[in-house]
Amino acid sequence: MKNSKIDNNLEKYLSKVDRNLKYMSISEKTDILSELKNSFYERLNDGQSSEYIISQMESPKDLAFSYMGDSIVKSRDFSFKNLIMAIGFYSYASLAWICLIPTLAILSISFFFSSGISTFAGVMGLFKGIIHIKPIDELKFIFFGFELKGILALIAGLILALIFFIIGILFWKATIATIKFLKNQKRKLNNEN
Repeated sequence: MKNSKIDNNLEKYLSKVDRNLKYMSISEKTDILSELKNSFYERLNDGQSSEYIISQMESPKDLAFSYMGDSIVKSRDFSFKNLIMAIGFYSYASLAWICLIPTLAILSISFFFSSGISTFAGVMGLFKGIIHIKPIDELKFIFFGFELKGILALIAGLILALIFFIIGILFWKATIATIKFLKNQKRKLNNEN
């Protein structure tokens, strides 16, 4: 009964290590896991408990990262140029994801919203010149210092709405273009490695 618990604890540890080795090749993963398993069984045969063995080991994540670091250093494909490219790309991508892309997307949405508001203001200005209701008469549609009423308010509102809509589309296309650029650069970086 105690033996199955020991094996279960060690298997859980090995499965956590396996999950953290997700970027390594299957053959390297298999070698690492079988090496660890053999080491565990040798220590069990020496009389150590599974709890003691696990307490003496690094955390599964740290152990996996140390194996991955060794793999990168030993790989013949690894070069300083590839490292600099990876660092440069991920720095730029992080900055773009944190700052550039959200800013462009928010500006795009803001201009689309402004387009709708301009259309609404133009329609309300049109109503001010046609319908004489107290709440509508108290509204003011001011365009470059001049109060517009009637059809002029509608035309000015629609022109502004069109301009805001076009600017919103441009910002949205810039957002999509930035995302596609980063995706293509990541693909190129992965293909070179």
